[in-house]
Amino acid sequence: MSPIHVQPLEQLAIPETLADTVDQALNRAFAHRPDLMRQLAQVRSANARVNEARAAYYPKVSLNASGGAQAYYATQDSAPWVHTRDLDGGIGLSLSWPFFDGGARKSRLARAKADVLASEANVNAARDAIAEEVWRAYTNLRTAFRQRQSALALLSAAEQSYAATLDSYNRGVRNLLDVTAAQRTLAQARSTDVLARSQVLASLAELAFRTGDSIQRTTMKTGP
Repeated sequence: MSPIHVQPLEQLAIPETLADTVDQALNRAFAHRPDLMRQLAQVRSANARVNEARAAYYPKVSLNASGGAQAYYATQDSAPWVHTRDLDGGIGLSLSWPFFDGGARKSRLARAKADVLASEANVNAARDAIAEEVWRAYTNLRTAFRQRQSALALLSAAEQSYAATLDSYNRGVRNLLDVTAAQRTLAQARSTDVLARSQVLASLAELAFRTGDSIQRTTMKTGP
Protein backbone atom coordinates (compact mmCIF):
# COMPACT_ATOMS: atom_id res chain seq x y z
CA MET A 1 0.00 0.00 0.00
CA SER A 2 1.53 3.30 -1.12
CA PRO A 3 1.85 6.01 1.53
CA ILE A 4 -0.03 9.26 1.02
CA HIS A 5 2.17 12.33 1.34
CA VAL A 6 0.43 15.41 2.72
CA GLN A 7 2.08 18.82 2.67
CA PRO A 8 1.92 20.57 6.06
CA LEU A 9 -0.43 23.52 6.22
CA GLU A 10 2.38 25.79 7.41
CA GLN A 11 4.26 25.20 4.13
CA LEU A 12 1.37 26.31 1.93
CA ALA A 13 1.29 29.89 0.67
CA ILE A 14 -2.04 31.32 1.78
CA PRO A 15 -3.19 34.20 -0.45
CA GLU A 16 -4.14 37.40 1.32
CA THR A 17 -6.36 38.87 -1.38
CA LEU A 18 -7.66 37.90 -4.81
CA ALA A 19 -6.63 40.30 -7.55
CA ASP A 20 -9.24 39.09 -10.04
CA THR A 21 -12.65 40.70 -10.08
CA VAL A 22 -15.82 38.66 -10.30
CA ASP A 23 -16.19 39.72 -13.95
CA GLN A 24 -12.77 38.28 -14.74
CA ALA A 25 -13.71 35.06 -12.98
CA LEU A 26 -16.94 34.89 -15.00
CA ASN A 27 -15.06 35.46 -18.25
CA ARG A 28 -12.68 32.62 -17.42
CA ALA A 29 -15.60 30.35 -16.66
CA PHE A 30 -17.38 31.21 -19.91
CA ALA A 31 -14.17 30.58 -21.84
CA HIS A 32 -13.03 27.35 -20.17
CA ARG A 33 -15.96 25.47 -18.69
CA PRO A 34 -16.20 22.18 -20.65
CA ASP A 35 -19.95 21.82 -20.10
CA LEU A 36 -20.56 25.20 -21.74
CA MET A 37 -18.18 24.34 -24.57
CA ARG A 38 -20.23 21.21 -25.23
CA GLN A 39 -23.44 23.23 -25.36
CA LEU A 40 -21.89 25.70 -27.79
CA ALA A 41 -20.73 22.83 -30.00
CA GLN A 42 -24.32 21.58 -30.12
CA VAL A 43 -25.46 25.05 -31.27
CA ARG A 44 -22.91 25.01 -34.09
CA SER A 45 -24.01 21.52 -35.07
CA ALA A 46 -27.66 22.60 -35.11
CA ASN A 47 -26.83 25.61 -37.31
CA ALA A 48 -24.98 23.31 -39.70
CA ARG A 49 -28.10 21.15 -39.97
CA VAL A 50 -30.16 24.27 -40.79
CA ASN A 51 -27.76 25.15 -43.60
CA GLU A 52 -27.98 21.58 -44.86
CA ALA A 53 -31.78 21.68 -44.81
CA ARG A 54 -31.81 24.99 -46.71
CA ALA A 55 -29.39 23.62 -49.31
CA ALA A 56 -31.99 20.97 -50.18
CA TYR A 57 -34.09 23.73 -51.81
CA TYR A 58 -31.39 24.49 -54.40
CA PRO A 59 -30.71 22.45 -57.54
CA LYS A 60 -27.92 19.93 -57.50
CA VAL A 61 -25.39 19.84 -60.30
CA SER A 62 -23.32 16.71 -60.82
CA LEU A 63 -20.30 16.41 -63.06
CA ASN A 64 -19.05 13.00 -64.08
CA ALA A 65 -15.92 12.34 -66.08
CA SER A 66 -14.24 9.17 -67.21
CA GLY A 67 -11.21 8.39 -69.31
CA GLY A 68 -9.01 5.55 -70.41
CA ALA A 69 -6.52 4.29 -72.93
CA GLN A 70 -7.04 1.74 -75.69
CA ALA A 71 -4.35 -0.14 -77.56
CA TYR A 72 -4.74 -1.91 -80.90
CA TYR A 73 -2.46 -4.62 -82.26
CA ALA A 74 -2.56 -5.91 -85.83
CA THR A 75 -0.39 -8.02 -88.17
CA GLN A 76 -0.29 -8.93 -91.85
CA ASP A 77 1.49 -11.67 -93.72
CA SER A 78 5.11 -10.81 -94.39
CA ALA A 79 4.65 -7.47 -92.51
CA PRO A 80 5.67 -6.28 -89.05
CA TRP A 81 3.27 -5.87 -86.13
CA VAL A 82 1.28 -2.66 -85.99
CA HIS A 83 0.56 -1.04 -82.57
CA THR A 84 -1.53 2.07 -81.95
CA ARG A 85 -2.65 3.65 -78.65
CA ASP A 86 -5.55 6.10 -78.25
CA LEU A 87 -7.15 7.94 -75.37
CA ASP A 88 -10.90 8.04 -75.00
CA GLY A 89 -13.30 9.22 -72.33
CA GLY A 90 -16.42 11.18 -71.62
CA ILE A 91 -17.85 13.99 -69.55
CA GLY A 92 -21.41 14.11 -68.25
CA LEU A 93 -23.30 16.96 -66.58
CA SER A 94 -26.56 16.38 -64.74
CA LEU A 95 -28.98 18.75 -63.02
CA SER A 96 -31.58 17.65 -60.47
CA TRP A 97 -34.12 19.94 -58.84
CA PRO A 98 -37.07 18.35 -57.04
CA PHE A 99 -40.19 20.51 -57.19
CA PHE A 100 -42.43 18.49 -54.92
CA ASP A 101 -41.50 16.27 -52.01
CA GLY A 102 -44.67 16.28 -49.93
CA GLY A 103 -43.32 18.94 -47.54
CA ALA A 104 -40.34 16.84 -46.43
CA ARG A 105 -37.82 19.62 -46.97
CA LYS A 106 -39.97 22.15 -45.16
CA SER A 107 -40.38 19.77 -42.25
CA ARG A 108 -36.64 19.11 -42.02
CA LEU A 109 -35.88 22.83 -42.09
CA ALA A 110 -38.44 23.58 -39.37
CA ARG A 111 -37.07 20.78 -37.20
CA ALA A 112 -33.50 22.02 -37.69
CA LYS A 113 -34.51 25.56 -36.70
CA ALA A 114 -36.26 24.21 -33.61
CA ASP A 115 -33.08 22.34 -32.67
CA VAL A 116 -31.15 25.60 -32.93
CA LEU A 117 -33.56 27.37 -30.58
CA ALA A 118 -33.42 24.48 -28.12
CA SER A 119 -29.60 24.43 -28.22
CA GLU A 120 -29.42 28.19 -27.68
CA ALA A 121 -31.84 27.90 -24.74
CA ASN A 122 -29.58 25.23 -23.23
CA VAL A 123 -26.57 27.53 -23.64
CA ASN A 124 -28.36 30.39 -21.90
CA ALA A 125 -29.42 28.11 -19.07
CA ALA A 126 -25.87 26.80 -18.72
CA ARG A 127 -24.45 30.34 -18.66
CA ASP A 128 -26.92 31.37 -15.95
CA ALA A 129 -26.05 28.31 -13.86
CA ILE A 130 -22.31 28.93 -14.29
CA ALA A 131 -22.70 32.59 -13.36
CA GLU A 132 -24.55 31.63 -10.19
CA GLU A 133 -21.90 29.07 -9.25
CA VAL A 134 -19.04 31.51 -9.85
CA TRP A 135 -20.78 34.29 -7.91
CA ARG A 136 -21.36 31.96 -4.96
CA ALA A 137 -17.77 30.64 -5.02
CA TYR A 138 -16.36 34.16 -5.34
CA THR A 139 -18.49 35.44 -2.45
CA ASN A 140 -17.46 32.50 -0.27
CA LEU A 141 -13.83 33.22 -1.06
CA ARG A 142 -14.17 36.87 -0.11
CA THR A 143 -15.82 35.81 3.14
CA ALA A 144 -13.00 33.34 3.79
CA PHE A 145 -10.45 36.12 3.30
CA ARG A 146 -12.22 38.30 5.88
CA GLN A 147 -12.41 35.40 8.33
CA ARG A 148 -8.71 34.79 7.79
CA GLN A 149 -7.90 38.41 8.64
CA SER A 150 -10.02 38.18 11.80
CA ALA A 151 -8.29 34.94 12.78
CA LEU A 152 -4.87 36.58 12.31
CA ALA A 153 -5.86 39.51 14.49
CA LEU A 154 -7.21 37.17 17.16
CA LEU A 155 -4.05 35.04 17.05
CA SER A 156 -1.81 38.09 17.36
CA ALA A 157 -3.77 39.37 20.36
CA ALA A 158 -3.73 35.94 22.02
CA GLU A 159 0.04 35.61 21.54
CA GLN A 160 0.65 39.03 23.05
CA SER A 161 -1.68 38.31 25.94
CA TYR A 162 -0.01 34.98 26.68
CA ALA A 163 3.47 36.52 26.51
CA ALA A 164 2.45 39.32 28.90
CA THR A 165 0.75 36.90 31.30
CA LEU A 166 3.75 34.57 31.31
CA ASP A 167 6.11 37.48 31.94
CA SER A 168 3.93 38.68 34.82
CA TYR A 169 3.87 35.15 36.23
CA ASN A 170 7.66 34.98 36.13
CA ARG A 171 7.76 38.27 38.01
CA GLY A 172 5.34 36.92 40.60
CA VAL A 173 2.48 39.22 39.66
CA ARG A 174 0.18 36.57 38.10
CA ASN A 175 -0.66 33.08 39.26
CA LEU A 176 -0.65 29.78 37.40
CA LEU A 177 -4.38 29.91 36.70
CA ASP A 178 -3.90 33.14 34.73
CA VAL A 179 -1.17 31.51 32.68
CA THR A 180 -3.33 28.45 32.01
CA ALA A 181 -6.27 30.62 30.89
CA ALA A 182 -4.04 32.63 28.54
CA GLN A 183 -2.56 29.43 27.19
CA ARG A 184 -6.04 28.02 26.52
CA THR A 185 -7.06 31.21 24.72
CA LEU A 186 -3.91 31.01 22.58
CA ALA A 187 -4.67 27.39 21.66
CA GLN A 188 -8.20 28.37 20.61
CA ALA A 189 -6.85 31.24 18.51
CA ARG A 190 -4.39 28.90 16.77
CA SER A 191 -7.20 26.44 16.05
CA THR A 192 -9.30 29.27 14.61
CA ASP A 193 -6.38 30.31 12.41
CA VAL A 194 -5.97 26.75 11.09
CA LEU A 195 -9.66 26.58 10.24
CA ALA A 196 -9.48 29.97 8.51
CA ARG A 197 -6.47 28.85 6.46
CA SER A 198 -8.24 25.65 5.44
CA GLN A 199 -11.37 27.58 4.47
CA VAL A 200 -9.38 29.92 2.24
CA LEU A 201 -7.73 27.00 0.46
CA ALA A 202 -11.05 25.19 0.06
CA SER A 203 -12.70 28.33 -1.30
CA LEU A 204 -9.83 28.84 -3.75
CA ALA A 205 -10.20 25.28 -4.99
CA GLU A 206 -13.96 25.76 -5.36
CA LEU A 207 -13.54 28.94 -7.40
CA ALA A 208 -10.89 27.30 -9.59
CA PHE A 209 -13.26 24.40 -10.22
CA ARG A 210 -16.24 26.65 -11.01
CA THR A 211 -14.22 28.79 -13.42
CA GLY A 212 -12.75 25.75 -15.15
CA ASP A 213 -9.26 27.10 -14.82
CA SER A 214 -6.58 26.97 -12.12
CA ILE A 215 -5.92 30.22 -10.25
CA GLN A 216 -2.49 31.63 -11.04
CA ARG A 217 -0.51 32.55 -7.95
CA THR A 218 1.08 35.45 -9.79
CA THR A 219 -2.28 37.27 -9.69
CA MET A 220 -2.42 37.07 -5.88
CA LYS A 221 -0.67 38.77 -3.02
CA THR A 222 0.68 36.19 -0.65
CA GLY A 223 0.46 36.80 3.07
CA PRO A 224 1.46 34.98 6.22
